[in-house]
Amino acid sequence: MLSKHIIRITSAVVLLVFIITSCAPLPPPGTALTDEERRAAQQNCIARYSAAGAVGGALVGALLGGRGSRGVGAAIGAMAGGALAFALAYGHCMSLYSDLRSYPVAGAQETAQRIGYNPSQGKVLKIDDFYLNPDGVSPGGKVQMGGSYYVMAPEGTKEMKIKETRILELFDTSNNEWKQLGAVDNEIVSAIGTRKAEGFFDMPTEMAEGSYRITLRVSGEGLEDSQTRNLTVRKGLAMGPTKQPTQPSTSYQQVASVPGGKAIEPAAKRQFAVIKPLTLSLRNEPSLKSGQVAVVKQFDMFDIVETKKSGGEFWHKLDLKDGRFGWVQDKNVNIKEH
Repeated sequence: MLSKHIIRITSAVVLLVFIITSCAPLPPPGTALTDEERRAAQQNCIARYSAAGAVGGALVGALLGGRGSRGVGAAIGAMAGGALAFALAYGHCMSLYSDLRSYPVAGAQETAQRIGYNPSQGKVLKIDDFYLNPDGVSPGGKVQMGGSYYVMAPEGTKEMKIKETRILELFDTSNNEWKQLGAVDNEIVSAIGTRKAEGFFDMPTEMAEGSYRITLRVSGEGLEDSQTRNLTVRKGLAMGPTKQPTQPSTSYQQVASVPGGKAIEPAAKRQFAVIKPLTLSLRNEPSLKSGQVAVVKQFDMFDIVETKKSGGEFWHKLDLKDGRFGWVQDKNVNIKEH
């Protein structure tokens, strides 16, 4: 009877700890953070969701230990509980450790020609490809993810609301099954055509070794498609992406057209910049002494409207899509074309 009473108390304490730690404030998704602020938010989030596991493990370990060894049992229980809790905590904190951005690479006409789309098919949402680079990483490393998908609809439909979801799962060897650790949604309004998606997963040094899998899912208008890739986390593997992705994305060539007319010639490629630092200030002029226009974050993407050399450095003028423009040094962005 006493042991049952203690177990009930233990459960109540664990629940209380979880509620208390779950109330710790975290920055809303999309908040611009400095490197230090992001690290602090990650640590806060992990502590928030793993504290209950560690405390629960300690209490259970103490209860299961003998009268003279409950201190040892508590220590072992805390270690085991914390290790098991970290993976679940990471799942809750995925938005602080991973990111995903998509952008258009081909319009409706080119996409329709490429996939053989017929308006009688109605609305179509389909993933072309999805890859991880590398597909084996060491704890503390970084994994690049990327791919493309298309959104098609009969004439008259210009855009669709789409939800892009990245899902992380861990293979639970004790139960011989996959366990979902977490999922993060990214809602967009997509023009009809093809989009490319890119992002990263940071794997903390505390990440348990094992077999994981990452899924990219797109959904909207009652449609859904997904692709999954396996990921091995083990010490001694790569720490980050190789130069080339393990599965190259489909290439596209945009075609210029006039309303109601036929394709007339290849369209000139447009350049856009992908922000590299976690946060970055854009300037009014191509100079670090110039005033700040806006603060952007890692993986944000903007069209480049002008490039010039100033002070011995190349600068790019970015279109912020809200009537403002900001300058950024070339070293702080990755240049892509579409």
